[in-house]
Amino acid sequence: MTWWRRQRFALVALVVAMAAAIAVHVWYDVLPAAPRSTPVQEAEDGRAEMAGQTLRLDSARWDEFEAPTGSRTLSIRIDARAAVDASRCGMFTLAEVEGSRVWTNARSALDVPYDEGESTCQEESGSYAILAVFLLPDDAEGPFALDVPGTDEIARFPVEP
Repeated sequence: MTWWRRQRFALVALVVAMAAAIAVHVWYDVLPAAPRSTPVQEAEDGRAEMAGQTLRLDSARWDEFEAPTGSRTLSIRIDARAAVDASRCGMFTLAEVEGSRVWTNARSALDVPYDEGESTCQEESGSYAILAVFLLPDDAEGPFALDVPGTDEIARFPVEP
């Protein structure tokens, strides 16, 4: 019996495992990073409507919550109203307008209590408050752009704390 015949099961398993590893890499690393042409809706007068949600930027405050040395927090409050057909929104991101740095909502990492408001858009109809807390380095000054992704568009709010 030749070596190839004795090792055929192991070789087939190796090929299947390599294909699975490539598929996982593409699914988790390549596809999410691929540029998408999602339309961006610039907020007018601090208001935007998307995914059945009416969002209004209420306030942006520096250092409302405790932060590690060399960083500070930026708390952004949004008044929201969900319609009957509303859907949840994606992860909030904060980006420098004149830079390349982008931050995600760090509320759970900073142990901000939930009695302050929701951390994302809700599906239930009615009014509610959203609190997004970003952990920024000391040298981040602003202005910023807050992106709230919906199902098929992004609402962008200018933020100047």
